[in-house]
Amino acid sequence: MRNVYVYNPFWSTFGGGEKYTLALAEALSQLPEISVTLLPANSFIHKADLEAFSHINLGRVGYRVCPSLAELKQITRDVGVFVCLSNFKRVESFAQRHVQLLQIPYRGISAASILGKIFRGRLGDAAKDFYRMRLLSFSRDDADLVITNSQFVSDTLLRNFRIKSCVLYPPIQDFALEGFSRRHLILSVGRFFGKLYNDKRYDVLTDAFRRVSRSDLQGWEYHIVGNASADSATEKMLSALREQNKGFPVHFHVNCAFEKVRQLYNEATIFWHAAGYEVDEELRPENVEHFGMTTVEAMSAGCIPVVIKKGGQKEIILDGVNGFSWSTIDELISRSVGIARGDVPLAEIRQNARKRSEDFSIDRFRHRAFELFSPFFS
Repeated sequence: MRNVYVYNPFWSTFGGGEKYTLALAEALSQLPEISVTLLPANSFIHKADLEAFSHINLGRVGYRVCPSLAELKQITRDVGVFVCLSNFKRVESFAQRHVQLLQIPYRGISAASILGKIFRGRLGDAAKDFYRMRLLSFSRDDADLVITNSQFVSDTLLRNFRIKSCVLYPPIQDFALEGFSRRHLILSVGRFFGKLYNDKRYDVLTDAFRRVSRSDLQGWEYHIVGNASADSATEKMLSALREQNKGFPVHFHVNCAFEKVRQLYNEATIFWHAAGYEVDEELRPENVEHFGMTTVEAMSAGCIPVVIKKGGQKEIILDGVNGFSWSTIDELISRSVGIARGDVPLAEIRQNARKRSEDFSIDRFRHRAFELFSPFFS
């Protein structure tokens, strides 16, 4: 029996990276003679919590709390493969093979840029960049395999840090349901956060909706779904959004149940996404969408995406074929109004969106994961 240990320090955020890591652990657990164990850092996160969040059956996956990095090094001494997702810190182990998951397309970092931040008083950012440089140098020079979640992330890391990686697209569940009818409803799905690099720009999207909700999109509703933490910055941002949209058919579903999200995917006609708006993706690649999991989820349910033409979204959408891309707010509005008026072949675009979503199925994810990891088990 060969052992694989999977480490992620961010389980409690219950985000896309965590779902991705759990899906990888589940996929590897299906291989014969392979034992997979999750290593959470916090004892208050249980395997049942992760199953409920991800809707992934982890019955074949072990679970062992690892409260410190020093202990992690010791318990991986006899492990064959150590899989680690980390956003800025290098995590060391004694495993025979190290697989690094990188999901952020970092901009260039150098000793000069770190010193510049120190001189400007941005000590926290400078410290994080120092740790990032160590992580990225290790990934380039010492990791046995680096896996990225999109071609955009892979290309950015190669350009900025000479890191060679293999792309393993996230697995997307099929969200299609029977028994629901399309409504005059626009949907966005993505976490609410007050201070994080890939802001979903709900301020921009709600402003765009208010501009046309009493004219070209009269009778339409805009629904925004997302998890939110209890920090003051996020609460302040949500409060401001609610205040700005008083009197308009804008609805916020914060930390809502999975079945409600799935229902909205099947009722919505249009899906909006704006992460990276007003961002130069060459200078600040980490501030655009790294892939676009919720875009593909919406497409699987037959919802027509109208998403910003940046980052990983460009790998998903073929404009006018399986959805629409935009660069300006006027383009966002005009494409959405065109859909609302039926100026485009809706049935054909929905069918193409569904078909494109199948390229990111769980089965394809598993097949690609087996392909990447098989050299370690042969």
